[in-house]
Amino acid sequence: MGRRFAAMQILSPEDIEHVRSSFDRVWAESRRLTDLFYGRLFETAPDVQPLFRGNIDEQKQKFLGTLAVIVGSLENAAVLMPAAATLARQHVDYGVSREHYPVVGEALLWSMERCLGSDWTPSVAAAWRRAYAAITDHMIASAYTAEDAAGSLTRG
Repeated sequence: MGRRFAAMQILSPEDIEHVRSSFDRVWAESRRLTDLFYGRLFETAPDVQPLFRGNIDEQKQKFLGTLAVIVGSLENAAVLMPAAATLARQHVDYGVSREHYPVVGEALLWSMERCLGSDWTPSVAAAWRRAYAAITDHMIASAYTAEDAAGSLTRG
């Protein structure tokens, strides 16, 4: 699988199934999920709201579509991780910093929990945490490592 995809090895088949099946359950109320997510994100991190310059309804659809692709690709790291790296580099251009990733993760998991109710079990929550950590660790490394190295050369 390669060293750069090693993070995905921490996801078991059960983790992938938990993430997929729970995402499938919230799909019918995806509008509620995105409303909860952005509401929570802007409540807990109001400084990120200016990063969203376009139509927020369009942004909600893009977010949901991206999340669906990620969830659908969890067992295929050779496809998922390069796509996640590209997404991360694009987000740098939008003003996203590495500090935003934990806040976004908290808002996502909080929203999933609200949508799933009693189906948000400890094992489902743990699977989502592991999946989010694996993907975002890769995204952060892809988007900021080269930038950090260049910055240290100029500070040097």
